Amino acid sequence: MSDLEHTVDRQASGLHAFLAEVAEVLGQASLLTGADCAPYEIDVAHCRGKAAAVVIPCDTHAVSALMRIAVRHRIRLVAQGNRSGLVGGAVTDNSGKQVIVSLSRMRQVREIDPLNRTVIVEAGTLLSALNRTLETHSLYFPIDIGSDPAIGGLIGANAGGSRLLKHGDVRHNLLGIEVVLADGDGTVVQLLAPLRKNNTGLDLKQLFVGTGGAFGIITAATLELKRIDQSTQSVFVALPDHGTALEVLQAFELQFGDLLCAFEVISEAALAITLRNFPTLRHPFGQSSPSCYALIEIASSMPGLHSLFAQRTEQVLEALYESGRILDAAFGNTSSFWPLRDNLPLAIAKEGIPLSFDVAFSRSRLVAFRDQAAQWLQREHPLLQLYDFGHFADGGCHLIVLVPHAHISQYGIAKVVAVRNGIYKLVTENGGCFSAEHGVGPVNAAYYGKYTPPEVQEISRAMQLLMDPQAVLGRYRYT
Repeated sequence: MSDLEHTVDRQASGLHAFLAEVAEVLGQASLLTGADCAPYEIDVAHCRGKAAAVVIPCDTHAVSALMRIAVRHRIRLVAQGNRSGLVGGAVTDNSGKQVIVSLSRMRQVREIDPLNRTVIVEAGTLLSALNRTLETHSLYFPIDIGSDPAIGGLIGANAGGSRLLKHGDVRHNLLGIEVVLADGDGTVVQLLAPLRKNNTGLDLKQLFVGTGGAFGIITAATLELKRIDQSTQSVFVALPDHGTALEVLQAFELQFGDLLCAFEVISEAALAITLRNFPTLRHPFGQSSPSCYALIEIASSMPGLHSLFAQRTEQVLEALYESGRILDAAFGNTSSFWPLRDNLPLAIAKEGIPLSFDVAFSRSRLVAFRDQAAQWLQREHPLLQLYDFGHFADGGCHLIVLVPHAHISQYGIAKVVAVRNGIYKLVTENGGCFSAEHGVGPVNAAYYGKYTPPEVQEISRAMQLLMDPQAVLGRYRYT
């Protein structure tokens, strides 16, 4: 038998022993193999893998036991929430040797403290379910995104969402975590104290935020909550061009300050494809053909401000209209306009293969990037279609390049890579980052290696070696 055959045989034996021990310690009901793994092997972005198995632990003790077994047998574990990421970080590779750890059974809300405005919740809990539970206390977790991720996934990606402008990203609303380390003991580090001030040493929870499960498996978190908004005003505005959006943003910030909750910009093409594929939705202006639109929301947890918000919004819009910086405006409430924004990615996917870019810039460079990307695509890839939208106020841009159904045969892997290379080159030239919210995974790993400074990569490499010396964690390795 050759050395390669010996290695393959040894790996197969180790995997068999791992699965047998997991079934014995955690119970056969916690273990899925074969065709039963299929639902867990694909994510919302259609990234696929081939898992050796799926383990579904029911509590932190089970995750710790699983970690001990994985370290002993050198089996790679990939933590998984609700598979709503865009970079493939929650699915295994195609080797059939990695194991998915689904936290879908860990959905307990352990403690709600309304007075402290905090909740301790397990990592598999879906954001929508958490907010439904909190609603009876007039509280919510203020990360607002179109998908429905699990809390552990939100932390692993350090998600931001549409209301980051007012409330910040997950990191700013996270008070503590419980995490299982990748060591031989499956050590559980309990950092769940619901404290806003705690300088008794290093803020270790930050090691696990935004790292996609590469440093440990988060099993629970303590979150800071906000009071549900009692006064809101939403407005949908037609703009002559993307550059004017920044002037409109400044006008609303000057008038409303930190009451400005969201400022989303949607291109005309993006709105048109949404309305085409979701005919029950209605155009706010009937028919209109500006360059883009802004969805603006002002909100406060203080009741009784509706009239004031409406009056001041009218004053701002009147001044903007007279100066030619807006073309039209429509008033509404939260439910009036957000479906146009939230259904946009689904609408685009109905007409071809979407190549999604979740990138971020300083506000002053965002429009330049968007215009350069549009010009480059028209010049280099005229068969493709560009749809852009995003959290303009925080510099975020969701840019989707669509390969229409009619042209899929002309865009194999090489051409898709060329499109990604070109877009990310423009991102870098404009001082932006290649991953605003979804972290690093197989979809964008090459760009981490290309655009992240070498000294930063070296520090990340050293940290991962310290936290996971046996390389048993995560879809992506910094080492």
